[in-house]
Amino acid sequence: MNYSLLKAWTNEISLKGKEVEKVARTTDSIVFYFTDKTDLHFILDARDAFLFMRSKSSSGSEDAMWQQLKHAVVTDLQMAEDDRILRICLEQRDLYQQKHYYVLIAELGKPRANLILTSIQNHAEIILDALNKFSYADNPQRQILAKLPYQAPKTSFIPADEPIVFPLVLKLHGSLETLGFDNVNDYFAAYYEHVLLAQDKFDTLQQLQRRWQKELGKAKAKLRKQMSELKDAEQSQKWFICAETIKQNLQTISPGQPLLSATNYFDNSLPLIEIPLFADKSPLENMNHFIRKFKKAKNGLKIITENIQKTDSEIKSIEDILVRITTGESVDLIDGKGSSLAQTSKKLSMIDKLLSLKISPDFEIVIGRKASENDFVTTQLGRPHDWWFHTRIYHGAHVLLRNFHKKEPTGETIRLCCSLAAWYSKAKFSTNVPVDYTQIRFVRKPRKSAPGYVTYSNHHTYFASPMDIRAVREALKL
Repeated sequence: MNYSLLKAWTNEISLKGKEVEKVARTTDSIVFYFTDKTDLHFILDARDAFLFMRSKSSSGSEDAMWQQLKHAVVTDLQMAEDDRILRICLEQRDLYQQKHYYVLIAELGKPRANLILTSIQNHAEIILDALNKFSYADNPQRQILAKLPYQAPKTSFIPADEPIVFPLVLKLHGSLETLGFDNVNDYFAAYYEHVLLAQDKFDTLQQLQRRWQKELGKAKAKLRKQMSELKDAEQSQKWFICAETIKQNLQTISPGQPLLSATNYFDNSLPLIEIPLFADKSPLENMNHFIRKFKKAKNGLKIITENIQKTDSEIKSIEDILVRITTGESVDLIDGKGSSLAQTSKKLSMIDKLLSLKISPDFEIVIGRKASENDFVTTQLGRPHDWWFHTRIYHGAHVLLRNFHKKEPTGETIRLCCSLAAWYSKAKFSTNVPVDYTQIRFVRKPRKSAPGYVTYSNHHTYFASPMDIRAVREALKL
């Protein structure tokens, strides 16, 4: 990332006094969750490295790390004068009120960004841990290993302190549309979402498209082969006539005769029929050859016809998948590698049957109304940051709030989802129905448990008034 922008970000953001609730590794970033419901995201992508603040996020259970920083308080944020290196200074008190001082060093230069946790010992930064470690074999000039003093990288980078003109203009990936920002933090957050993530999504769609285009080509090639086999199978009557004609003329065929010309008694006009013979075979062997072809064609006709119908269905399914990829619909259920066509089609067929309500580009409500649908919604459709709802006491539907962009749902959205869970349960005609809700990452399905049975933790309870999906749609003015 541009040095001037990083420097401007450090001047813009105030981290001093923030207390660390948890440090976690997510699928694409390292996140510092603070107790004031803000979080600091470190994006260490091979294409670019930067960081930004977000608010109203909830800390999850994914890959917690650096437990020594829990309850540490940020005391300072510094930017190196000669490189894209940030230092976040932290102070922590242990149970005995002893102070411990840490410095998190963010090396945000290319080609490989890094986060290095150090502790201050005798006025030196001693490495405790790092995302990327380097031994002597990796780099004889600079090692990043625990218990070694931290050394800054020696690079040819020369900082250019360029003036920053607001609003900062961001060009969206794959579009001529642009967005303007009055601060660097919002620009970084938007760059992450509308450029890096958009590029990842585009690449995923391209990969999926190539995979299923290849599958479509295979299916069409198989269909052409089956159609050719069908033509042979449709000639079963011809092979029967050949066999019967040879049978009628067994006594007149000479050994080594290449062709038999005889009257075709199966045609009312009694034309001549010419049957090619194998000169190295006896008349009886030639007859048996055509009998075998007749039986194979007769028995295979039904099988080949069924196979053609099956292949036609496969082609239609693949074409449907390609349409979904093009429109971006249900892409998360279309596996680019492992799942077979049957598995993928089953998933897409199941999601088409579910009761759902798209409430915004960020959220969609999905409802499972029977045990098999509940299992699918919870164990296959749900992603870790999606929200899950179920009545506490009563049997009922699993309601899933799909969270496409990992955003925090509003209280009103949570309330409406709880009302839906109450309606699609045995307590639909009750009031103040207790509904538990949590994120999917806290929901578990025990091995060999009955369909629709799950356990969950880290949940909240809301006493909801039941509402059907039509009432919810009206409440949302959709």
